[in-house]
Amino acid sequence: MPGPRVGDSGGSTLFRWEILIPTQRYVFTVDSGRLEEYNRQGELSFHRFSRYQGLKADHPVHGMIAWPNTVLLSGPVTVVVDPGLVMQGEPLPAALAERGLSPGDVDLVVNTHAHMDHVQANVYFPDIPIVVHEAEFGGSPARARTGFGERARLLSGDEGEIAPGLRFLRTPGHSEGSICLVAETDRGRLVIAGDTVGPLPSYFASMELPAGFPGADRLLQSWRRIRELDPAVLIPGHNPPMRAGISG
Repeated sequence: MPGPRVGDSGGSTLFRWEILIPTQRYVFTVDSGRLEEYNRQGELSFHRFSRYQGLKADHPVHGMIAWPNTVLLSGPVTVVVDPGLVMQGEPLPAALAERGLSPGDVDLVVNTHAHMDHVQANVYFPDIPIVVHEAEFGGSPARARTGFGERARLLSGDEGEIAPGLRFLRTPGHSEGSICLVAETDRGRLVIAGDTVGPLPSYFASMELPAGFPGADRLLQSWRRIRELDPAVLIPGHNPPMRAGISG
């Protein structure tokens, strides 16, 4: 497979970043055929997550649609991280078009892990390599299971380089093959953590998880590894970006 195109970056390995589509959640229940929505204007994604958790016991029919932070990296290569979902209005292609880009202008698509809400919109990039860690697929015919055929670029190991100036760390806990992306910017180190950091920002801030939280030991170990990177900005999958000072 050909490597990614390297743009005219003047030899710099610095990246610029922006969030193409901010994270959001839509929460609903159905009782006796009646739909009830639980989405207050102006609230953040993690507020709706907390409400969703509280609804489950009393509403057997419940649902949540979650979109992750979809990030555009511009530098030695152009990268879209976690394209999100396919839906009417095609928000991701429209967001690229606002910046004068088409899916064909992207060099790489990176999935921090293989859950549906992060990978479904990969279909907008039919000719672009898709990067994901092989551990997401349990070691069985991983390339076929990704659904991307020969364009799937499978990462292996605990860390490595994806492209000039862009590296990954495997940070299991949310899923077996979850990764964080690490890039340098003119304002310090950027870490894109996917769902490794979450579901509530207070958990990461306090380095504590509720009793019985699934995979807590592995997740805390991954959080310590992220803090050791001392990022100026950390972008979780479903929470707002966290600024400098998170490593204290």
